[in-house]
Amino acid sequence: MNFNIDFKWYQWLFGVISLILASFLTHEIFATLAESQPGVVKVLSLLIGIPLIIFLYLTFGLRSALKKSKSN
Repeated sequence: MNFNIDFKWYQWLFGVISLILASFLTHEIFATLAESQPGVVKVLSLLIGIPLIIFLYLTFGLRSALKKSKSN
């Protein structure tokens, strides 16, 4: 088996930050729902979810863009 893993160091960094944000968002959603505060979930989803989406794009979108530029 040949796995072609050619992530750059900054893509690993963005991936780790994404993982941390995703786990933090999941924890906070369950914690606020356990405290019966559903309105806070929307605010947390915006405050944590938008940077999470940005870092996920930087991790995987940048990888595909770099792969396309190498093939040209």
